[in-house]
Amino acid sequence: MQVLAVVVWVQFVASQLYDPQSIGPGSIAWDILNPLMVLGGLVTIWVGWQRKRAFDSGAEGGLTTDYFEANVTLYAGIAVLHLFLWNWSGKTFSADAISFHWVWIVIDIVFPLLYLSAGRYLVRRDAVPA
Repeated sequence: MQVLAVVVWVQFVASQLYDPQSIGPGSIAWDILNPLMVLGGLVTIWVGWQRKRAFDSGAEGGLTTDYFEANVTLYAGIAVLHLFLWNWSGKTFSADAISFHWVWIVIDIVFPLLYLSAGRYLVRRDAVPA
């Protein structure tokens, strides 16, 4: 997840340098990354669900960092994946006019942050002995 976050972020920034219109190699790179981003979005939602479920079943209450991270990971992951699928299906199956450029910018900024959060949680969880 953390590697995918870095790859998406680097592609987002670098594509403006080598293919700002996304009609050449930038478009091909995004075509390869898009299915991986969907998979990463699903993993992010799953991680958010697991974190929220673990927090809700625990004895702690109130607004803590874990509570905030679990809810943001889950609900932001759902919202951004929904935006991604809506925009991607509009670009793929319909006219490019249905796919909004500003939505891609939001997606390409928020998804790497969510991937980093989910990846960090997975690494931390595996490092803690049961």
